[in-house]
Amino acid sequence: MLKKYKNMFYGWKMAIAGLGIGFYQDGTSHYGFTVFFDQILMHFPGWPQWAVSIGPSLQRLNSGILAPLTGYMVDHWGPRRTLLLGFIVAGLAFILLGMIQTIWQFYVVLFILAFGSSAGAYVVATAAVSNWFSRMRGRAISIVVLGPGLSGILAAMWVPVIDLTDWRVACVIAGLGFWIFCIPMALVMKTRPEDYGLLKDGDIPSIKVEDGISQDHNETNKAASDVNIPMSEILRSRSYWQYVAFGALSVGTQGGVVLFLVPALKSYGISLAVSGLIVLWFTVSSIPIRLLSGFLSDKLDKRFVIAVALVLQVLGIVTFGATTNALMGFVSAAMIGCAIGMRNPARLALQADYWGTSVFGRVAGIQMGVAAIPGILTPMFVGLVFDITESYRLAFFVLAGLTSISIPLVLTLKPPRPN
Repeated sequence: MLKKYKNMFYGWKMAIAGLGIGFYQDGTSHYGFTVFFDQILMHFPGWPQWAVSIGPSLQRLNSGILAPLTGYMVDHWGPRRTLLLGFIVAGLAFILLGMIQTIWQFYVVLFILAFGSSAGAYVVATAAVSNWFSRMRGRAISIVVLGPGLSGILAAMWVPVIDLTDWRVACVIAGLGFWIFCIPMALVMKTRPEDYGLLKDGDIPSIKVEDGISQDHNETNKAASDVNIPMSEILRSRSYWQYVAFGALSVGTQGGVVLFLVPALKSYGISLAVSGLIVLWFTVSSIPIRLLSGFLSDKLDKRFVIAVALVLQVLGIVTFGATTNALMGFVSAAMIGCAIGMRNPARLALQADYWGTSVFGRVAGIQMGVAAIPGILTPMFVGLVFDITESYRLAFFVLAGLTSISIPLVLTLKPPRPN
């Protein structure tokens, strides 16, 4: 086993490391954060939900502002240094989160965590992995996004950790985990295979043909798949802003659902322990579809794969809003989780195909920055609806409607035409 790993193409090793990064980062600061958020709501009962929701909204605002900067760092510093900085900051932020006493301290800590989460996101690892693959890019990215799929295991584990210790102690443990687990994963990342005398996909540099002439057998594939469009031209193209718009609606609106998973399930009369299992199922149930999405993205039109995922996402959010028992909670969680798991590999692979890998970080950074706008507003909206109606259901139905707008946007997305 160790010998096979040693002889493995380095791009696959990076994909496995990216899986580990997504597992811990999403299991702690994304899906797992709903567990910490619920404990903070209970510990400070005098804080209105809409006011507490401003904290995650500020986190998304900071992430949105910093996302283009993070993208620039990835393209110019390289993914390794960007990830290292992100994990150092994220670890510190979680330790500070365990020490908060006032709501303004909560806001400040989440503002710091936003940068760590942005620079340490699995998307940064995806940018690195995309540089190492061409023909098998979708499959490689699907391995990276398995990390967020498996992260539900870690998210669910925070429930017993909090029960056995305290939510403040759990925050410190989570912060140390960023330093102990994620930093070694970041050190695996490298920028381009060409810097090490390798070709994408692990192809052999050259083969000999009968007349003795050496020919690069991957030359045609590279020429067809590697796109190099200047960033200034990308920013002027309609197709890019259409891509940004559908990403904002599909990715941004899910934040209001994910953050309130546990509080909403508890409001439906479901216990914290079962809610933790539903959060686990939310991510783990998507594992097969994440791998399938990578394969389908390499074989089919990526726009169609994304559209199918978005339909499933809309239906899942509607079902979650109508949940009345644990079974419906598990079903709706699986639908939303599978939709996200199917959408993300195809979306990131489509981005690399359309605009290339040399500007992957900046292209993704701007898209994430715009997606932060609904990411900021949706948690506040959900919290406000609950404060007014004492129910989350109406808010989730509205979010499903907003998500549905992204379906025609992706189906009509046209490939860019470089000048």
